[in-house]
Amino acid sequence: MRHVETIPIFLFMLVVVGIFVFVAVNRYFERRHLLERIARRFHGRVEADHWFTFPRLRLQFDKQPALLTFTNVGENPVHTQFSIAWPDRDFRCEIYPQNMLAGLRKLLGVEDIEIGSPQFDAAYIIASNSPAAVHELLTPAVQACILRLAALEPGGFSFGQRDIQVKWIGGLLTVTKPCHLSTYGSLEQFISLSAELFLSASVPSSAGIEFVGELREPDQVESQCQVCGEPLAADLVYCASCQTPHHRECWEYFGGCSTYACGQKRCVERPNRRRKAS
Repeated sequence: MRHVETIPIFLFMLVVVGIFVFVAVNRYFERRHLLERIARRFHGRVEADHWFTFPRLRLQFDKQPALLTFTNVGENPVHTQFSIAWPDRDFRCEIYPQNMLAGLRKLLGVEDIEIGSPQFDAAYIIASNSPAAVHELLTPAVQACILRLAALEPGGFSFGQRDIQVKWIGGLLTVTKPCHLSTYGSLEQFISLSAELFLSASVPSSAGIEFVGELREPDQVESQCQVCGEPLAADLVYCASCQTPHHRECWEYFGGCSTYACGQKRCVERPNRRRKAS
């Protein structure tokens, strides 16, 4: 009798698993089809590992390799990210919205560079290892691209923040939209605006600097602590969600991960390099 009683439970579990697999496969093909359309629009190439990860899109602008990815950041929804090779690997600049996280960084002594644009200075925190280069980089055209990226809506039935983060770190320009851009229109605009930002920012930066055409993954270029700005040399911990490295003391003082929109409070001693977005 016990064996007979367990049959409905077993069948119910099979149905649940079947539904889960069906939904996962269906989402995979929807994402793949969307990115294939985007790839044709920008003459790119879609890459994918398996059904339970987001496909990635390889692109190229002005002969520079670029990458469109979707990542899970902390406990927040999927983020949409555009990365492209940048010629100056020593230059570091991070632009992120004025919010509670920005306030905490200010309390920790992180510099907020003002560029003389009332609208932009009021909306964003700017941190860099070269204030002079920042003033040269953030032309009105570059500022306009960033503001338009921030105002970009996800489209469809998606909901997301009207925010943006832009950073230049270790030879990589990365644009992060803290939401899942899941429609053709929103993705097409995001890529177009990110490429326009890259080209506009390259104008004052290209003199005397050679573009090497090399794209390194975002998690390979972190060389300075996002909290204090000092080199990541010893006594490090890593965010349990996004794997961003911090000095242990900075992590404890900050109270968690300093990565934009992450919010993770738990750290680990070693990074998990095999972690994938799902």
